[in-house]
Amino acid sequence: MTPSIRRVLIADDEPLARERLADLLRAQAPEATVREVGNGQAVLDLVGSWAPDLLLLDIQMPGQSGLEVVAALDPAQLPLVVFITAHDEHAVQAFELSAVDYLLKPFDDARFAAMWRRVEERRTAGLVVAQARLLAALAGAPDAAPRAPTPAVPRYIDRIVIKQDQRTRVVMLQDVQWMESDGNYVRLHAGRDVHLVRETLSSLESRLDPRRFLRIHRRTIVDMRAMKEMQPWFGGDLVMILRDGTKLRVGRSLRATVTRRIAGEL
Repeated sequence: MTPSIRRVLIADDEPLARERLADLLRAQAPEATVREVGNGQAVLDLVGSWAPDLLLLDIQMPGQSGLEVVAALDPAQLPLVVFITAHDEHAVQAFELSAVDYLLKPFDDARFAAMWRRVEERRTAGLVVAQARLLAALAGAPDAAPRAPTPAVPRYIDRIVIKQDQRTRVVMLQDVQWMESDGNYVRLHAGRDVHLVRETLSSLESRLDPRRFLRIHRRTIVDMRAMKEMQPWFGGDLVMILRDGTKLRVGRSLRATVTRRIAGEL
């Protein structure tokens, strides 16, 4: 468990749903203190008085919805938020409110564990940013030497929202091993699942973190964490083999760049 996540607030109007969430949570974070509430006003009261590190929040609750509760909270007091619901039409709005994740009922233990990993990653990133700000503030004291402003860090996407047939699906990029162009669409390969996005590969590439994603062919981009090895192929070509056994051809024009990126020279 991330040491900083010590208090978790579960908000759901269904007692059985709260009980299941509490059981799943204790399996991931046995040392965390868990409190449960059944309506939006109780959430607002406890966030102000108890200051939870994480809020597991059902969207459909009596009185105020989960989305309305988050909108009413003071941004300075806002904990990490994971929305939970049986409907997916609120996914886009949930992520616009900076939700860490969006659990769609029914979900299994594996999906909850994946959510918890995202919570840990977000919390760790937040602590790093907070520490950097503190150091910057100390460095800016009157006796300190002037410092040049820190350049802004580009913000890259970590998820893709797909709308299809009046349904909304959220695909986390950390689950995607590789992607390929298909005309004006991109196919996202996430394990056994394949998701189709209406966007060109070049457009999507411009929003991906280049430290993680690598174009190996005019039609293919790979998450470097999914790579296993490179092997020679017919006619002097190279083939990249992923950890799941997938074989992808490396474009000749990109071979030198791919090789240098893998070697850490770029």
